[in-house]
Amino acid sequence: MPEFKPGLELKSEDLDQYLGIYSSSTNPLKITIFKDSTVLIAQASGQPSFPLEAYELHKFQFDHAMLKLEFITEENKMILKQGGGEFELIRE
Repeated sequence: MPEFKPGLELKSEDLDQYLGIYSSSTNPLKITIFKDSTVLIAQASGQPSFPLEAYELHKFQFDHAMLKLEFITEENKMILKQGGGEFELIRE
């Protein structure tokens, strides 16, 4: 059985370190990260936006798409994990 943990409670200012547009030279897809109060939101190019839930420090997920994002803030990068793939994107 999977283990369900409650999401982390973050303040609006905690989310500021993740905001921006992330892209990769190997993939034309750009992902914009923004916030609405205390909710981090992602939106890929040409796609609807979706809320992210923090499950660990610097790690967020969107269960409906089985997507996980890990932010490496000191390197201005984000690791996207979905469908068995792992993609590194850099903040522009």
